[in-house]
Amino acid sequence: MGNLTRRNFVLGSLGVASMFGLAACGGNATTESQELSQEEMLEQAEELDLEAFHEMDSENEAKAKQEYDGKIFRCTAIIGDINPTYVRVGQVILGQFCNTLCVELSEDELASLSKEQEITVCGKFQYVQVESRLVDAFIVE
Repeated sequence: MGNLTRRNFVLGSLGVASMFGLAACGGNATTESQELSQEEMLEQAEELDLEAFHEMDSENEAKAKQEYDGKIFRCTAIIGDINPTYVRVGQVILGQFCNTLCVELSEDELASLSKEQEITVCGKFQYVQVESRLVDAFIVE
């Protein structure tokens, strides 16, 4: 029984670690949008309303995933945080940074950014329960 309990603990710990890994921003995406050029992505892109997405996500996560996941979006937002593999963008409403989204960009693009800068990005939406993201993204000039 002791070995079985230890094994269950180890397997359970691996499962929890996997869940947290999925919830974190960043990482390498292997998606079909990598095959599309930036011009093709911009042609297909819909305008992303961060507030509308977060409202739908609060009301019905399954519907939000179905509505947004895998689609190509263009989004204009304010930079909150800049990390080595992604930037967190969002809106400032009544002085509060909210309705955030992670955007995975190239290292060169990330190095050229600064906090509180407004940017427009385009990428493929990847639904994640904790904080969704745009992958294979780029800055729209």
